[in-house]
Amino acid sequence: MSGFPGSSPGGVYDCGVEKHEGETARDGPGRRAWREILPAFDRRVWLLLAAMLVFRFGQGLYFPFSTIYFHNIVGIPLSLIGVGLGTLAATSVASGLISGPLSDRYGRKPLVLLALLGNATTFLAFAFVGGFWGYLAICVLAGLAGASMFDAARNATVADVTPERVRARAYGLVRVGGNVGWALGPLAAGAIAASAGASPGAYRAMFVGASALTLVVLCAMALALGESLPGRVKGRSGAPRALRAPGLRAAFADGPFLVLLGVGFLLYYVFTQDWQALPVYSKNFLGLTDAQVGYFLAGNGLAVVLLQLPVSALLDGRSKVAALGAGAALFAASSATLLLADGFWGVLLAFAGFFTLGEMILEVAGASLAAELAPEARRGTYLALFGCCFGASYGLSPVVAGALLDARLPAAIWTAQLAAAALAALGLWRLSVVRRRRRARGEGAEPG
Repeated sequence: MSGFPGSSPGGVYDCGVEKHEGETARDGPGRRAWREILPAFDRRVWLLLAAMLVFRFGQGLYFPFSTIYFHNIVGIPLSLIGVGLGTLAATSVASGLISGPLSDRYGRKPLVLLALLGNATTFLAFAFVGGFWGYLAICVLAGLAGASMFDAARNATVADVTPERVRARAYGLVRVGGNVGWALGPLAAGAIAASAGASPGAYRAMFVGASALTLVVLCAMALALGESLPGRVKGRSGAPRALRAPGLRAAFADGPFLVLLGVGFLLYYVFTQDWQALPVYSKNFLGLTDAQVGYFLAGNGLAVVLLQLPVSALLDGRSKVAALGAGAALFAASSATLLLADGFWGVLLAFAGFFTLGEMILEVAGASLAAELAPEARRGTYLALFGCCFGASYGLSPVVAGALLDARLPAAIWTAQLAAAALAALGLWRLSVVRRRRRARGEGAEPG
């Protein structure tokens, strides 16, 4: 596919795959299958794909080795690193509560730019941390204006410009861009750390590089990203309807959405804990090298690049509740494998295999289901609240993991994850029951 596909008069690209049905004479079955997986999208989806590639590469230089750096070099205990990450998570939840309604009022683009500026600032500041209190202060800033705000505005943009029938594929496409960067970032970070002998200067250089790359994305978004906020409908007071409605209160009164938030918290507990605890566990308990840590982290990103689009295509038009149930089962399989693993290959199977498949489903089906449940005027609020599941779980899971690793009880980490996956499956069953009852009462047909 060359260039961007054409847009409709309304500015949103025609994402219907049926438009290609008459183009079979010159197209082989391979090309038709590819068009089925990857239909035409609004150009903002493609822009976000490119932005995510660069942005996640920068994050990949920082996050995988940040805990190793702050613990092994700066000297902050793992339990206090968990406190810092918990503080970051708490402030990111507060950011999500604010940024969702703000994006519904002022638009998605201003929130994207503010979040990128916050990320660039904090990556740079982390390079000069000398102790726990400086680390804690920067964690607060990173939570308030950082990834939570960026992801909420980004997900709302994708939902704004894609119809529901292909939304999972749009989310999947953007994730592929992000995971190309995420695969290359840890791989480069692992190679840099290994070649430099894990020196403090090497780690700091990676953090500064992450800041610089985020600034590149900020400039690109400022110049090229168009606003996607749907047109506001004026009420009698002249205020946009989305502002006059009690957005947060209405969202928290939405029963099925509340169940989804509980499920999201449990699944993201597993997701966030593995990303934070597994590199340290693998290096300090299993004896893996920095390069091997980089390999299994990169394997995650590479698997997403290869499989995310086909998985997303399978999810479109199917039950997102059932898809999340499959994701919970895959997370459970990953945790069970880590209970038994004693070397690199077991960790690779658990993380780049089971965990990655579960992650691909969670990140696409979760956001798609949140967008399905959201009224258009509160789409940003619903997606930001669903993003808070990540922040809230990120606040708890590193604290638990840090305490258990300090106590040299890593098996308890994976056992707790098995329990979280089981509870999530129970919640999904409940959500399915509630939605079936609503359909039976004629409260509107709800997909999946």
